[in-house]
Amino acid sequence: MTEKGGVRFTGGGAPGGAFNRGPTLVGTDAVEAPYTLLEGRWLDPKQADALDAVISKDAASQLKVTVGDEVNVSPGGGFGFGGSAGETANLTIVGIVEQRKTLPTTPAIVGLPAMRAAPVIRGPASAALYVPVNLASKIAGVEPTFEYVGLALKKGYGIDEFQRNWAGRLSQAKPAAYMQSLAELDAELSESTTSDTVRSQAYAATGISLLAALFIVFSTLSMGVDERIRQFAILRAVTLTKWQVAAMIGLESLLLGLVGWCGGLLAGWGLLQLIVSWKPDLFPIGAFLGFWCVFLSGLCAVGGALAAAIMPAWRATRVHPLEAMAPQPKLPMSRASSFASAVGLVLVAVNPLLVFWIPMADTSRYMMSAAVGCTAMAIGFILLAPAVVLITERFLGPVLARLLGVAPQLLATQLSTNLWRTLGTTIGLTLGLGLFVAMQTWGSSMLGPYTPGDWVPDMLVALSPSGLPDSAVKAVLDVPGVDSNGSLPCVAEQTRFATDVTGAKVRATASRQDNCVMVGVDADRGIGGDDPVFPFHFVKGSAKEAAAKLKEGRYCLVPDHFERESGLTIGGKFGVVPPEAKDEVIEYEIAGIVSMDGWHWMSKIGLRNRGGGRSAGLMFADFAQVQRDFGIKRTSLFWLNTDGTATEEEIKKSIQSIAEANYDPSAVRRGGFGGAGGFGGMMGGRGNGGSATSVNIRTREGVREAIRERAAGIIWLLSRLPLVTLLVTSLGVVNAIVSSVRARRWDLGILRAVGLTRSGLFRLVLCEAILVGLAACLLSFGFGVMAGYCGTGITRYVNIRGGLVTPLIIPWSSIAAGFGLTLALCLAAALWPAIQAGRTEPLKLLQAGRSAM
Repeated sequence: MTEKGGVRFTGGGAPGGAFNRGPTLVGTDAVEAPYTLLEGRWLDPKQADALDAVISKDAASQLKVTVGDEVNVSPGGGFGFGGSAGETANLTIVGIVEQRKTLPTTPAIVGLPAMRAAPVIRGPASAALYVPVNLASKIAGVEPTFEYVGLALKKGYGIDEFQRNWAGRLSQAKPAAYMQSLAELDAELSESTTSDTVRSQAYAATGISLLAALFIVFSTLSMGVDERIRQFAILRAVTLTKWQVAAMIGLESLLLGLVGWCGGLLAGWGLLQLIVSWKPDLFPIGAFLGFWCVFLSGLCAVGGALAAAIMPAWRATRVHPLEAMAPQPKLPMSRASSFASAVGLVLVAVNPLLVFWIPMADTSRYMMSAAVGCTAMAIGFILLAPAVVLITERFLGPVLARLLGVAPQLLATQLSTNLWRTLGTTIGLTLGLGLFVAMQTWGSSMLGPYTPGDWVPDMLVALSPSGLPDSAVKAVLDVPGVDSNGSLPCVAEQTRFATDVTGAKVRATASRQDNCVMVGVDADRGIGGDDPVFPFHFVKGSAKEAAAKLKEGRYCLVPDHFERESGLTIGGKFGVVPPEAKDEVIEYEIAGIVSMDGWHWMSKIGLRNRGGGRSAGLMFADFAQVQRDFGIKRTSLFWLNTDGTATEEEIKKSIQSIAEANYDPSAVRRGGFGGAGGFGGMMGGRGNGGSATSVNIRTREGVREAIRERAAGIIWLLSRLPLVTLLVTSLGVVNAIVSSVRARRWDLGILRAVGLTRSGLFRLVLCEAILVGLAACLLSFGFGVMAGYCGTGITRYVNIRGGLVTPLIIPWSSIAAGFGLTLALCLAAALWPAIQAGRTEPLKLLQAGRSAM
């Protein structure tokens, strides 16, 4: 049996307070524990009235209780709904059982909505507090309802035979019954949307790691080719063919890949063992490297290494034997860079065109963007990399040189002289940093339409369960701290559309739903006055014209996204069905179209009733008209602006006393704001402290802050993999700087001989590393902003969280933190090579450089 209302748990060892998301109260008459008994004993069916309970392992850890401790269990979830007729009980924990396995958890799921039903139609609670059935019924205040039956088959009786025998009877059972074996459950869990998400994240991590390794190997081989250019020329002059030179580069790359593969397997296995010893519950059967893990990682390592060798091998085969005598001057890169940049800009433009401009079906748009647009954009920015490096060298080099006290001429060709080496390092850094910028831009932009805008008054107040009569409304507006001239009572009803006006049946999104919330307000004071309570930005129409129409009858204001989804503009009409009169259709005409940022969360936490779920938007109409159309006799909602003379808690107490004085049990509306739709969800409401009435307050700034805090956590969780990738690819900077110092030992020796100090040489090497980091920052900024904004656009078409047009919001502080980390990593990577170069005597630099010429 599962309880119908909310149940509050307080643990024995925890430091007080309610635990609203504790274990599920489960009533059972089983004579044996459903899972392995870890401590204590199971419930005694002969003592049905005993106040005993058995708790699952993780729930016990969460509540900090053990065998012999007591937990206090009370009915009601703290929000004034469900199970209020139950009884409070102090239960003694007599046993702890193993907790059933659940789907893997992910910090955030970003992608397509679930395309299949939940694998577990009915099943036992994961975190559970087991008590006898009769006791559970008393606590919850409801009659027992059996929802799950666990069966243990006799030995020799197969599950397939059992299912065949019962299939006919279960198909005709009322209410419907469903049987699922453990094998079927395991199979469906492995194929669930959550498991798909976890696998997708693993594949994404593998792909990013492969790309990072590819660019590191590419950069390393490019450095080797540059340093050994005369050796290749001599080998070509003596005996080797072009194919033999290419084979040498390929074998070198393959060796690097194999060494990295073996080292990676060893490091991965060691990390898994550390995690198993630290968190054994995460791997109940242990952790090991399976065949496919070893095979696929080896395939990626070998394939990636060989792919990275293609360009360096091609460059090595182009070495002419005469270069052994005198290296040929490098060709200027300006013309090649200009051509690559032009092609790159064209490719970068492909994804925005597919996402925002070219008409096509929504699902096709997602596939085209993922397969064509993203690929073209990535290649485009790679082609733009040479131009970014040259721009960084030309315009930022002199500035950096002056800041660090280095002659600008020494940095004039520092990056372009060995462009291949610089490109490999820059693109490698961009791989992690660019994804970080994309995640931050995507997340911040997605928050735009969900964050309450300036049109929202300071606070929304909901009174439940009976509301107030008209005679008490003015008392709320006169509460100390409330700006009576800038506040309004309102009425609201969540009601379904008479037809599928938004296309919700085709594909539901945040704005494509089968219902809306009709909000009734005073038209003049709320919308059309000189200083309206709702200072809407009118996309179409005007405030005064719309207010005049609202007073005439069934006219309303609609959000701009509703116009886009429905195709209805000013003068268009749509019908709604009152919840209490399902055969009646009420038709409203659109009087104006306004921008209404943040309507989604405001409707979710204060204006939804009857447990209606998501809504297509808030439709503002005349107060009296909404009252008549939906039979609302008492006022339960207030939009209030404050004057700063009282705190939120003081305002709440004042309104609470008014609500208690006007409480009328006979006026409680079935499914009204005392129900689950009042202030549930992420934001939670402020409880009533045990009173018969409940005053819930949610401030505009409180909602904004709560959204930002939760979203920031999710966005930074999504940014972990790019940051780890950035840390890994920063190792390529070490290679690049070491190779640069080694290749320029003769030049550095000359500079030291003509007067450049050790400190000057040290700063010169640091400047090169910082320039590489700056080039990566510029390239990452362009890629990240473009990818992030295109991501918000594609989310609009394919995700349940989409549907709204998102503005481009660039989180400068977060991006600056990523850029600072990148420059710090580049600086740290260059410290040792810079110190080594500065400490080396000029004569040794000249001798080493001469031997390499």
